[in-house]
Amino acid sequence: MATASAELEIFSEAPPPPPARPRVLLIGSALLSGSAAMLLFTLIALYAQIRADVLAGGDPWLPGEANLQLPPGSMGMVTLAMSLVTAAWIVQALRAGDRTHALLAFAVTLLFGAAYINITVYGWQQLGLGIADSTQALLIYTITGLHVAMTGVGMLFLVVMAFRALGGQLTGRAAEGVLAAVLYWYVTVGAFAVVWYAITITK
Repeated sequence: MATASAELEIFSEAPPPPPARPRVLLIGSALLSGSAAMLLFTLIALYAQIRADVLAGGDPWLPGEANLQLPPGSMGMVTLAMSLVTAAWIVQALRAGDRTHALLAFAVTLLFGAAYINITVYGWQQLGLGIADSTQALLIYTITGLHVAMTGVGMLFLVVMAFRALGGQLTGRAAEGVLAAVLYWYVTVGAFAVVWYAITITK
């Protein structure tokens, strides 16, 4: 009994555990994705303002040699829209403890991301403008290039979470990391919807 009392006294004098930091990664991901989206939207607003000024002056917005095609941008939008489903599949599979389907969903989502980047590069090749040829070309390359970089970061984030899931760290309700990655991915896809409309649709 004396030994048990001594052990209780030792534990009672132990410092309390550090307070839990709820959803730090998720909040950080929200701030990062929001900041990236705001930078992209600022450039799109600049693009729209310059375009409106040029059109108001009676001049065409795009140079005559430009070949801004609708299919690459639209296929990129469809591809990223499909990735929203597979990204949600990741979360559902991990919450159900199904690592096999979660890893499959990771792979398909990353495949969609790579396909989008490939489509965007093809669109650049078909554009017929160098980045320094005009203000229009500079803005188009800058905006779409920034979004490609944003997509690359999202893919890297998903790869890291896939390795963690492979190690069994993201099962059940402890899947904050993958929620953060999927949140970033959703913001990235939503940002491209604005890019697609501002550049590909309105031209």
